[in-house]
Amino acid sequence: MPPIVFSQARKPPAAFRPLLLIVPLAAAAAFAAEPGKPSQDISPPASEWRSYCSAYMKAVEGDATASDLDVTYCLGVTKGLLNGMRVGSQLGALSFGSQLAMKYELDPDEVFKLFEQQSPAQLLRVCAPPTFTSSDYVRTVLLHLDKNPGDAKRPIAEVLYEALQAAYPCG
Repeated sequence: MPPIVFSQARKPPAAFRPLLLIVPLAAAAAFAAEPGKPSQDISPPASEWRSYCSAYMKAVEGDATASDLDVTYCLGVTKGLLNGMRVGSQLGALSFGSQLAMKYELDPDEVFKLFEQQSPAQLLRVCAPPTFTSSDYVRTVLLHLDKNPGDAKRPIAEVLYEALQAAYPCG
């Protein structure tokens, strides 16, 4: 499996930059209009993820009896969460920067330049080695769950983020 790479954001054409101030606000308003859902409805409990990802780790270690469905579920959830964190951090930072630019009448181009200088890893405060593979991420979270058994009842999205942030903080 190729590693998930947290790449730099690309600069949009100048003609589209004004939309960067409006689109995140419109999206935030749309989400705010939706009734809130508990995070358990959005993300399965860490215990469920653990059972599937334990099978994935057995497969990585050469156990041919590991279920393909378990492996696929583990990778799908894990990669989905990692990609969601990366994209979400960029959108959140851009939206916040846009709000600051409007509120304090800052130059949007200067705000966007500052945004471009931040890597998704820095925005997330998760600085895992660039060579990390899916199994490295899974192993890290499984170790966190072993050390923190009470987290098994919590949504895996929260646990995964907190485990990676604790294991790989940015300097």
